[in-house]
Amino acid sequence: MKNKLDIDTIEQITMLLQVALAIFLVAFGIASFFERELFIISQILIGLLMFVIGYNNHRIYKRKYMTPVYIGLGIVIICSALFT
Repeated sequence: MKNKLDIDTIEQITMLLQVALAIFLVAFGIASFFERELFIISQILIGLLMFVIGYNNHRIYKRKYMTPVYIGLGIVIICSALFT
């Protein structure tokens, strides 16, 4: 029985990018309580994180049914941040 995931370098980079974006999101989320202008950066980070999560779900975890949901949410969040 094989429980380990076989992931290559690109998938390792996207997993690291997901963790890094989540850390930046928390930092900018906390900072946006004090400076309102940083909330737009937090929204863009959430949108980018949704794209990376969608990619990781599709490629690594093989949960293809959630990928369009994450991609759609990423597009909506980034568009709302840029056009508001």
